[in-house]
Amino acid sequence: MNQKDELLVALRPEISTSPAQNPAEAFQNTVLRPILKFQHERITAIFRQHIQKRKMNLSGVSTEAWKSYVETAFQKDLTLRYQLIGLALGMMTEEEWTEFSGDKELARRLNNLLVQRMQSILE
Repeated sequence: MNQKDELLVALRPEISTSPAQNPAEAFQNTVLRPILKFQHERITAIFRQHIQKRKMNLSGVSTEAWKSYVETAFQKDLTLRYQLIGLALGMMTEEEWTEFSGDKELARRLNNLLVQRMQSILE
């Protein structure tokens, strides 16, 4: 691991999780979750900017309507999706990125974690 990769790993917060059942879950718990926790403020800022750009009125929005909106926005707004995914990819080491880029299950897990983070903003 080069110096840059060591610094990237050192920035990540420690997260306690249960033992992983499979390699994808281990990657999620050791790489994706800490990165998203570290980037939470940026994720929130990007999504709030998205809401402002769309002139969304959040007063009186039910939790279910909010969750549905977040899922739809993440699926349909490619700019938003790519910005958020880029936040995570930019914090990965070269080895982690290589593992991530070849695995659709890891991409699915990252997408789900990002949606969950955005859904929690309103709560």
